[in-house]
Amino acid sequence: MNKSSCIAKLKPSPLDRLRALLKPLCMRMRLLVFVFCSSVAWHVSASAQPVQDALEKSQNMLIEVAVNNAGPGSLEKAAWIRPAESAAVLASDPLESINRAVFGFNDQLDRRFVKPIASAYLNTVPRPLREGFGNMLLNLDDLVSLVNQLLQGKPSKAAVSLARFIVNSSIGIVGFFDVATESGLYHETEDLGQTFAVWGMPSGPYLVLPLLGPSTVRDASARVLFQPFSPIRQINPSQTRYVLIAGSVVSGRAELLEASQSSGLLMIDRYLFARDAFLQRRRSLIFDGDPPE
Repeated sequence: MNKSSCIAKLKPSPLDRLRALLKPLCMRMRLLVFVFCSSVAWHVSASAQPVQDALEKSQNMLIEVAVNNAGPGSLEKAAWIRPAESAAVLASDPLESINRAVFGFNDQLDRRFVKPIASAYLNTVPRPLREGFGNMLLNLDDLVSLVNQLLQGKPSKAAVSLARFIVNSSIGIVGFFDVATESGLYHETEDLGQTFAVWGMPSGPYLVLPLLGPSTVRDASARVLFQPFSPIRQINPSQTRYVLIAGSVVSGRAELLEASQSSGLLMIDRYLFARDAFLQRRRSLIFDGDPPE
């Protein structure tokens, strides 16, 4: 074997170079988001103290009412450790100027890169394949929901998520077909941010994260903590993992694009629309579709 062939073998491939570049970038992004959320939480803690005191008082009242009225088997329906966060408190948005700047950056990135790719995905990939890929991602999300439902004290819902994962992973061919939903086992999304809410952690102010989009201080912290344990990040080899992560971003954006095209809504202020839609959905998820007035 000559010297040139040995050098060719030792020379890293383009894929190896890409992985080497992406790995420290992902670590820096996680650290940046964590530091950003921590600094924001510290910055608003003084001004948010009266609101937090009111939330704790309301929460204690909820606990007392729930304990007095909860009967056998009512654990999953009771709001006994959930923060009484009203829609007005969540939508106060003390960081609006910063959030609008980050939103503008994300919007430009979406318009120039993500949206064109999502449009091409919609126009070239047949609907059955798109739905199958979405079902596979939903199948992985059932595992996430299962863990968080157990942490939230919802054993019956956790059993449904476990049954969904088993059925779809086997009969549904690794989740490509959503057989469980057709059998009456419906998906319910639960994540670590919702678990923190159920445990009584205040949401903190609304926050727009670079690249990641709408969030709150609580949800952003949960996202940073959970990312290393996400099921999709446990998939090997790494090439497959990166393809699935990129595919999930494009698939999610394509679904939003398809929904916006069919709705025909005219949004005067895109920032306010995105903020209110996110906060209302998160509040509905935290209270299992039945938020208090």
